[in-house]
Amino acid sequence: MPDEPEMIHQLGTFEPHEATRLLPRLEAEGVRFELEQDDSALAQPNRPLQLYLGMYPEGSKLIVFVPASQLDRALALLKELFPA
Repeated sequence: MPDEPEMIHQLGTFEPHEATRLLPRLEAEGVRFELEQDDSALAQPNRPLQLYLGMYPEGSKLIVFVPASQLDRALALLKELFPA
């Protein structure tokens, strides 16, 4: 059987300032990851009003995916950086 691509898992959805803490740690630990940008919050119809009123609406997010073989290590780093 030919090599099948490894399953990837969503590690989480992060605001950019959170990702600036997480992504360098993943790189330093040798954890491979993929990113996807989620701009769906920018399309909310009431966003301009929230900005005008200073209500700080949600912005863009980064979705982080990691391979199944590295998921446990990535989750441990996540708990270390963002304890519950």
